[in-house]
Amino acid sequence: MTDMSRGEILEHAARLARTQPGGTLATTHADDATAYVTFVLFHLLDDGSVLFGSAEQPQHTLNIAATPEVSFLIDNREVIREEWTAFDRVVIEGSALQIKQDDPRYADYLGELGEKNKMAAFFTEHGRLFRIVPRRLVVMRGFEAHRHIVDFDGESTAN
Repeated sequence: MTDMSRGEILEHAARLARTQPGGTLATTHADDATAYVTFVLFHLLDDGSVLFGSAEQPQHTLNIAATPEVSFLIDNREVIREEWTAFDRVVIEGSALQIKQDDPRYADYLGELGEKNKMAAFFTEHGRLFRIVPRRLVVMRGFEAHRHIVDFDGESTAN
């Protein structure tokens, strides 16, 4: 095990994210506070933020409106069949904030999401764009016991 610098952790997360079209979004049900998990198409920004889109009425959109705190999982589970020791995971914990169409970053964010996945951009254009502002990003490589963590507490979490 070797400790990774903040930059190395973020780069490892970005490298893994580029190989995966979607990830697992965990939200909290607005009506009874139970967990809700769904698969969404996404793009990971270099700063550890996650972009994803959603239609207006899915459960996760309703949940985020009530409780914006979320967790997001990116993994390469397909490697388990061939090389289970290469199973890597990234968990991002933070707040999902809607980026409205009049936000000056909207077009750039939508463009980045579309470069990764045209379908994600299409659904986002007809729904909502969200950005998960990270509080913590954790990289777990293979079956290392050590977790590589970037804490964003105290950093700007501006929408």
